Amino acid sequence: MIMPKKWKTLSSEIVLKTPGVNVRRDCVDMQNGCIVDDFYVFEINEWASIVPMTADGRFVMVEQYRHAMQKITIEFPAGLLDGDEHPLTAAKRELAEETGYTSDNWTPLGAFHLGPAKIKNAFHLFLARDCELTRKQNLDDTEEIRVVTFSPEELNRLFEEGKITDVDSCLGWLLASSKGFSKTS
Repeated sequence: MIMPKKWKTLSSEIVLKTPGVNVRRDCVDMQNGCIVDDFYVFEINEWASIVPMTADGRFVMVEQYRHAMQKITIEFPAGLLDGDEHPLTAAKRELAEETGYTSDNWTPLGAFHLGPAKIKNAFHLFLARDCELTRKQNLDDTEEIRVVTFSPEELNRLFEEGKITDVDSCLGWLLASSKGFSKTS
């Protein structure tokens, strides 16, 4: 049986530095006789993603254009952590900014890694129950977001039809569904 070994980094350099993403080129010794001279790692800022549910059982989603996919998507609200901001603080801020909804009833669903072979980051998932529309959206200049709500049945259909495909929304829905959307979970 082969036992995986931790690779040894022989050298490392940032080859692209931007406000949200760094690209790092490492030279690594795989500890099996193989040296990889150009192993690229994407260092992406962490973010929080929210599964927001209103008191009457509807789920708050956002529609927005995603340039990388060149299409309008339906997603749960999400946003980057600001510096050393705590993930729950970011989740509360992003929900209010993107949708105008707020909640005092939050359940952490976990922290997850997107593509750990090449991407260094985590995203943090939260279930927000009893969400209420308490303010206007406060969008960044680069955001054009339409807020929509769906029943659990409507959301299930959207997922089954492949109309919602981003990983944090899919995982958030799966984990929130496993909680049964109850008030006490």
